[in-house]
Amino acid sequence: MAIENVRIPSGASTIGGLLALPPGQGPFPGVIMIPTIRALDEFARDVVERLATENFVALAVNFFDHPGVPDDIFKRPGAQPDDQVLGDLNAALAMLRQHPQVGGQPVFAWGYCLGGRFAMLWPTFQNELAGAASFHGFPTNDTKNPNTPAQPLDRVKFLRTPVIAFFGEADRLVPLKDVDNYRSALKAHKKDFEVHTYPGADHGWTNAKGPAYRQEAAEDCWRRSLKFLRRNSTQRADRAAAGS
Repeated sequence: MAIENVRIPSGASTIGGLLALPPGQGPFPGVIMIPTIRALDEFARDVVERLATENFVALAVNFFDHPGVPDDIFKRPGAQPDDQVLGDLNAALAMLRQHPQVGGQPVFAWGYCLGGRFAMLWPTFQNELAGAASFHGFPTNDTKNPNTPAQPLDRVKFLRTPVIAFFGEADRLVPLKDVDNYRSALKAHKKDFEVHTYPGADHGWTNAKGPAYRQEAAEDCWRRSLKFLRRNSTQRADRAAAGS
C-alpha cells in the first residue's frame, strides 16, 4: 500500500492532500477524507491508511491550505468561506475521477469534527457522491457568519445521497438537541440515513491518540461505516450497470 503527499488542483492554485492507494490495480471506490481542524495530522494519515487497507482509494484534503487561514487551529472554524471549502472538495472529487485506480467508481465523503460538518453539508450540493459518513460533526452552525451561511440541518431537503452520522452523547461541542433535530429533519424529508449516538462519548472519541478516545464506540462506528460504504458502493455500481 502506498501513501503519498499530493497537490490537488483547486481553482487557480493547489492545496495539499494525502493519497493512500490499496495494493493492486483496481478500480476501487474512492473516499474523500475531510479532516479535523488539525488538517493532515497523524490521525488523518491513520484514517486514509486504514481505508486503503479496506480497498478504498482515500484522499485527505487540506482545505485549510489557503492564505489567511489562521495558524491557531481553534480559530479555524468559520474563518474561511464555505464556498472555498466546497470548491476544494469538488476539486478532490475531480482528482479521484481522473485517477486510474478510481475512474468511474463510486466516491464517498468521510469527515471528522469540522470535516464532519462538511461531510453532511457537501452532499447537499454535490449529487455525484455515493454517500457520506460524518463523525462528531456539526449539524448546525452560525448562519449569521457570512462565511457559513448554510448549515447541514437546513439543507437536508437537498440531500440526494445516503448519509451515516455518529455523535457522542457527552459531546460538549455538539448538543444532543442538534443531533435530534438533524435526525428528525432526515426522517421528515424521507432521506436514506443512519444516525448513531454513543453514551459517554465526548468530542473526538474516534482518535486513538486523543484524550476523548473510546475504543468500543470508535470500533463500532468504523465497522458500521465500512458496511455503509460497501453497501452503497455496490448499489451505486448496480444502478450504473442497469443504466439508471
